[in-house]
Amino acid sequence: MAGNRILFRKQGKGMTVVSLAATLFTALTVLAVPPVSPPLAHAAFPAPIPVCPDPIPEGQSDFAGMRWPGSFMITPVYFYTFITDHTADFSDFTGYSGAHGSYSSHDPHDDDVLRIPVVTTQDTRPEHDETFEIGVISSSGLVSCVITIVDDDAPAVTDVDITSNPIRGDTYRGGENIDVTLTFDKAVEVVGDASVTLHLGEGVDPTPREAEYQRGSGTRFLVFRYEVQPSDRDSDGITVSSAGEGEDHGPVHGFSGILYARGTDVPINYTHAGVEVASNHKVDGRPYVTNVGAISSPPEGWEAYQAGQTIEIALDFDTEVVVEGEVRLALYVGLVRDNWTEAWREADYLRGSGTDTLVFGYTVEPGDMDIRGIVIPHGATAVLGSGTIKARGTDVEYLEHFPTTGHLPDQKIDTASPTISGIDFTSWPADREAYRIGDVISVEVVFTEPVAKDGDLQLELDIGGTTRCAALQPDANPDRRFDNDLVFEYQVQAGDADSDGIGIGANSLELNGGSLHDRAGNPAILSHDPVAANPRQLVDTSRE
Repeated sequence: MAGNRILFRKQGKGMTVVSLAATLFTALTVLAVPPVSPPLAHAAFPAPIPVCPDPIPEGQSDFAGMRWPGSFMITPVYFYTFITDHTADFSDFTGYSGAHGSYSSHDPHDDDVLRIPVVTTQDTRPEHDETFEIGVISSSGLVSCVITIVDDDAPAVTDVDITSNPIRGDTYRGGENIDVTLTFDKAVEVVGDASVTLHLGEGVDPTPREAEYQRGSGTRFLVFRYEVQPSDRDSDGITVSSAGEGEDHGPVHGFSGILYARGTDVPINYTHAGVEVASNHKVDGRPYVTNVGAISSPPEGWEAYQAGQTIEIALDFDTEVVVEGEVRLALYVGLVRDNWTEAWREADYLRGSGTDTLVFGYTVEPGDMDIRGIVIPHGATAVLGSGTIKARGTDVEYLEHFPTTGHLPDQKIDTASPTISGIDFTSWPADREAYRIGDVISVEVVFTEPVAKDGDLQLELDIGGTTRCAALQPDANPDRRFDNDLVFEYQVQAGDADSDGIGIGANSLELNGGSLHDRAGNPAILSHDPVAANPRQLVDTSRE
């Protein structure tokens, strides 16, 4: 350059300009070849007014310029670019070269502004927003615009998904986790705590809940988690809140915490659209019954309960619950077809408040019978009384819906003692005339229900006025404990004789130290009517 030359000297990130007239300014380019000295507006003329662009996204262009009040302007005009004390360098924008600048603009009504183009450079590095300065030197000093380059390479959210599923069906219960995964276009790092906002509930005022950061820092995928609480409910599906950021690039809603592009201190772009109502991700955190069943058994190995014995039934919950006031549990005893009213019974609350299992007890009454097993009805009708069942430490009542158990085959009831319904001879003389020595007389005693036999039971026979004892025979199937029929046998001996037929007297079944019980342990009633002498059951041992 002729006259006073403008010299460039590297200084840090910027470049310092040294001239005889202005030693404090850094120049990237001028719009015309300078005269002997840098042009200064005449002292009598007013200083120009800067016309500055809005922040310019990286890789885009705009204009910076000057407007002189009235029609005053001295030409040629030299624009200077300054980077000292700014964050941008010459790799971030393109310098302008040419004379004077231009009066053309995007606004045809604003044709009194002398402007030059500002062209930023597109790159892929996550960076902070950067600045540099463009201005002119007037009689009153430097008049300039500070240009901001807005970086567009910060990691951005590309997808938001609910990546968990309810354990059962489409509804999360208390204690279950809702996981939300954010996917970014670049790897990110989490600094400290972070969370995203969920909305639970229906209507215009849903309840916000914070899903806390769990894992994924250093990758493109971050997982956030919320544990469902007893008070949470959402019958149409949860929503993940959209997120926005403020002028300082920090989150203003829907997001909290500090996230950077991996390996930098450049904040992410927190903005995302969230998730609209997710109908397959409903929430009901109320305590609910996970299992219903009897926890007692008939005593002493019997297969049914007797009168006076207690059946204990447990309701297992997904969380600890507290019983307040009177609570009972319904059950059916002897339910068949439509005898709902007759079969209805109620079990009293026994214990378990403060735990996740409540136990109810029903004491069997005389006359109760159930050969198929008791039934616990569905939850809407099963729990009775004026009291409440609530999640421990809350006022949240339990979810009363649970399915019926159907018949519980291990929970039969039998309060009736078995009785003898019949006694019959099941053997006949081999010659169709009379039993001989060594022949076996067989008699079957039939009970009203299966009985278990124990000991050496005997049945007394009247053979010609003499009492003979028939012994109980073992069952053909040794694994069968209960049977309706008992078989007694007597082998004819020398001297036995009965010319009008064998008979059986009343109440002739003797326990002989043994026992007879039904499935509930009810002792059999042994009384019976006599069996008249049977003329087809003769005994004659006088001949072979």
